[in-house]
Amino acid sequence: MRIVFATDIHHAFKAVGYLLDNTNADLYLICGDLVSRSFSTYKKAWSFTEAAEALSREREKSCALPQLQDGLIRKAERILESETDTDIRRSAECYLDFSKKAESYLINSYSRLESIISARPGKKVYVLPGNYDMDLQKTALKNRDLHKKSFEIEDIRISGYGSAAVMTPGLPEHLKVHYDEDDLVGFLQSSQPRIIVLHQPAYGFLDSIACYGCTGSNALRRYLDDTRGIIVLSGHNHESWGIINAQGSCFINPSNFGNAADSGRLRPGGYFLDLCLTGAEVHRATIKRLERGRPYSIYEARKEGDGFSNLVLDEKRYAGAGGKIPEIRHIPPIKELLRIKEFFLTHQSADTDKLVGKLREIYRDIEKDGMEVAFDLLGSVSFGMAEAHSDLDLVVYMRSRDCVLDEEDTCGVPRPLRAVFEAFRQKGIETEVCDSIDIERVMEAIMREDSEDGQLQRFIFYRSVCRPVNLRLIKKAENLLLSREAFRREVEESLKDYLEILVSSVRHVQSFDKYRSRLTERGIEIPADIEGAIRNYLRRSPL
Repeated sequence: MRIVFATDIHHAFKAVGYLLDNTNADLYLICGDLVSRSFSTYKKAWSFTEAAEALSREREKSCALPQLQDGLIRKAERILESETDTDIRRSAECYLDFSKKAESYLINSYSRLESIISARPGKKVYVLPGNYDMDLQKTALKNRDLHKKSFEIEDIRISGYGSAAVMTPGLPEHLKVHYDEDDLVGFLQSSQPRIIVLHQPAYGFLDSIACYGCTGSNALRRYLDDTRGIIVLSGHNHESWGIINAQGSCFINPSNFGNAADSGRLRPGGYFLDLCLTGAEVHRATIKRLERGRPYSIYEARKEGDGFSNLVLDEKRYAGAGGKIPEIRHIPPIKELLRIKEFFLTHQSADTDKLVGKLREIYRDIEKDGMEVAFDLLGSVSFGMAEAHSDLDLVVYMRSRDCVLDEEDTCGVPRPLRAVFEAFRQKGIETEVCDSIDIERVMEAIMREDSEDGQLQRFIFYRSVCRPVNLRLIKKAENLLLSREAFRREVEESLKDYLEILVSSVRHVQSFDKYRSRLTERGIEIPADIEGAIRNYLRRSPL
C-alpha cells in the first residue's frame, strides 16, 4: 500500500491539487495546520488580538471562579450584559465581531480545500486539524475529518488526533480544536492503531525547536514506550523533520508542505512523505518536495533485513531543507562544467522530459523482472537540450549478479535490457550504452580506497558531470564516497588528463555549439557570463 502524507499545509491549497495530480497513492493524509491564519488581512488579525488581550486582562481581574473558567467569548458576552465602561465594552464588541469574521473566513477556506479535493474523486483523502484550525466537523471537510477517528484500509488500522498543546495567536479560543493528553492516550488505547496520524509529535521524537528543546507530548511518549510496531506520522515542528526508527516503531515528520515563518525567516514548503508498506510494515519511506507541480525525492529510509538503510537522494534539496551534507570540492574544470550545465537545465526542452520519462519506465519494468538498473545520461539529454530525434547516450549501472565483465572491464548489457533497447529502436529512439558499471564492485573499491580501480574512476567522473535516472541504486555508493571526500578528490584529480582530452575534442565543442543554437532558436538569450564560462571551459578565445 502507498500513502502520501502532507502536513502543515498553511493555506497552500492549490499545491494540494498539484500533489494529488502528480502522485499516485492508495491513501492521502492532508494534515494541519491546514490554514496559516484566521483572518484575510493582518490589520484584522491585529485588531482581534488587541481586543483579546484586553478581555484577558479583564478576566484576570475577576475574583469569581466561574468567570475565571469562562472562555473569552463568554467573557465578552457577560461584559455586554452588565459592564458600563465604554472602553471594555468596545473591546468586547470588537472581539465578538472579529470572532465571527474569523469563523467565516476559516469556513470559506476549508470549502476551497474541499472543492479542490472533491474535484479529484478518484483520490481517497482524509484531513486532520492542527492548532491553527477550527473544528472541522463544522466545515465542508467534516466527512474527511480524522480527528479522534479511526478507519481500516487493507487490514491496517489508522487513527488520528489533531491540534496541539500550545496557544495559537490570532485564533479565537472557542474555535480551537481541544487538545487533551489524557484523552489522546485513552483514544489510542481503545482504538489500537497500527498507524497514528498526529499534529503534535511525541516527546523526544522529531519535536525540537531551536532555543526551546523538545516540545512533544509526554503522555504520548509514555504510551509509545509501552507499545511496539507503530508508525507515527506527525508535523507541527517544521525544522525537526526526518525519519527515525526507534523502540520498534517508526517516527516520521516530512516538514511543512506550505511555506512557514520559522525563527524569523521564511521556510519554503512543498515537503511531503511517500510511504510504501508491505503488509503492515514499512518497506520504503521517502521524503519528497513538490516544486512547480513536480515531485523530487530528497531522503529515503528503506527496509533492509532487521533495520533500515538511509539515503540522501538529492544533496542540494536536502541541504535546502536544513540537512547537513559533506562539502564537495570539485576540480576547476568540473566546477565550471556544472555551472554551465545548471544554466541549460533551467531551460530544459519538452523532448528531454519525454526521453527521461521513457527511461524511468525502463527501470521500473526491469525491476519487476528482478533486475536492478540505473542510468547516467550523457550528451543532450544530460543538459536538457534533447530534441525528438536525439539519441539516448547512457551509462548503465547494475549489481554484481547481473554483471558479466568483458575484456574492456565493462559489464555486458544483460539480455532483458537489450530487449528493451531494441523495442525503443523500433519506435525510432536510438540508445547507445557508452559504459556499464558494477555498482557493488565500485562500493568495494571505495571501502578499500583503491584509486586504481577503473570502474571506480569512471563512476567518479560520471557522477560528477552526468544526470542520473533511478538514484536509489547509485546513491548508496555515492553517499559512501562522499563520506571519504579526501579520497574522492584524489581520484578526481587523477582524471585531469582525461578531461583535457575530452574538452579539446571536436565532438565536445560541437555539442556545446548545438546546445547554444537550440536555445537561440527558442528565443532564449545566453547571458554573457555563461558564454564566457563556456569559452573558458573549452579553452577557447573570445570570438
